[in-house]
Amino acid sequence: MQDPYSKELEVASAAVREAADRYVSDGDRDADEKQNSVGSFDIVTHSDVEAQDSIVNALREAFPGDRFYCEESEGNTLTDERTWVIDPIDGTLSYERGMPIYGTQLALFVGKEPVLSVIYVPVLREMYTATVASGARLNGSPIGNNTSRELRKCVVSTGDFSRKKQEWRDKHYELIGAMRDELARIRMLGAACCDFAFFAAGRIDIHIRFVNKIWDFMPGLFLARVSGAYVDEELLKEKSFLLLTQSKEEAEEFRQKVLSKVEL
Repeated sequence: MQDPYSKELEVASAAVREAADRYVSDGDRDADEKQNSVGSFDIVTHSDVEAQDSIVNALREAFPGDRFYCEESEGNTLTDERTWVIDPIDGTLSYERGMPIYGTQLALFVGKEPVLSVIYVPVLREMYTATVASGARLNGSPIGNNTSRELRKCVVSTGDFSRKKQEWRDKHYELIGAMRDELARIRMLGAACCDFAFFAAGRIDIHIRFVNKIWDFMPGLFLARVSGAYVDEELLKEKSFLLLTQSKEEAEEFRQKVLSKVEL
């Protein structure tokens, strides 16, 4: 099957790699504090802005009619037009502190639906890509169809505490307590790109989070969907809560043993 987005994928992958290698890996980690809705500490580095500009310029040159919806820009809107959603550094606080859990990611939307995503984890030199036609890939090799396990053997990763709603932050504490004795291990990586990428590669069995900014979760969610993941669509639609598992059976056991203890 010919991929209708092969050119976009090629250009986007090159743009992300160039920006991450040039402006992030060897970039300026000096940071300024920025505001969020719950008043928790958050930052933006100079490298965020430089990497974003680099990606936008490369995509705009190749696709001059496209729109852009970026983390470090104001006035973002998602319309029916072709729109690139870009997060130049996901996991900025880890990046600023010198911790190697961060990445650069983007997704292309057509008619408000994702059709392509790219996630690059520069420290690991891992490039994750996804389109429906080409499937989910890691450095060009197919990934997905991962092993499904009983809950007590599962490693779960969870997004860090929401910067959107205090209610979500409180529920997050409850969820961690409810998971404590039901799963093998709990991980909080602090970078959505790594949560989703490692899930798609089969390194993590389950991922949960309250979804917020589209650039945070949509590149990875699209990658996970294309890789064959199971998504609890009801929870996502009604509660803005993402339960992502390797199989429907894992999701059902998680609901029974964990979510039954927490009123989302």
